[in-house]
Amino acid sequence: MNDTKSMIKNALILFAITLVAGVLLGIVYQVTKEPIAYQDKLAQDKANQSVFATAATFDDVATDEAGAAAISEQFTGVTVESVKEAKDSAGTGLGYVIQVKSKGYGDFIDYTVGITNEGNVNGISIIKIAETPGLGMNAEKVVVPQFADKAATQFSVVKNGQLSDPATQIEAISGATITSRAVTNGVNAAVAYFENVLKGGN
Repeated sequence: MNDTKSMIKNALILFAITLVAGVLLGIVYQVTKEPIAYQDKLAQDKANQSVFATAATFDDVATDEAGAAAISEQFTGVTVESVKEAKDSAGTGLGYVIQVKSKGYGDFIDYTVGITNEGNVNGISIIKIAETPGLGMNAEKVVVPQFADKAATQFSVVKNGQLSDPATQIEAISGATITSRAVTNGVNAAVAYFENVLKGGN
């Protein structure tokens, strides 16, 4: 009998602890949800401005689901997250900011790709990356600058100083070819989306 009472007591204590922990987690989530969302928006706004410094506004463009699905099939590990049209202070469209997510070595890499209406890559800006420190984490310094002011085309990755065509080739980070290819794959996906959906729809 005492054993039964003890089991019931322990079960009730465990239930109470679980209930309190659940309530506390819910409260913490509610308290932190808005600040996290605000910080995410700031990061995205900064990335948008980084790839279109002359833009005054960035207007949401509805993502073409069929087009995005086709891109995901063509470029494994990449998804088109969102699209915004960059406009100047007069409201004239300058181009598009395409946010993509690409599977890297450790986790997904989130970044924006700016493409002008004339078909040039203004640049890319990383929002979130969690690759290997000292290797893949060097993408910001090594890979990102290589895309600035290039014609929007399909890029390939080369390594060990084999760069022969800077217009279409991206030199890999030493020891982090997977990360380099992941970023390049995402840019290629953004270019394809621009060519097939955005440019094709104009």
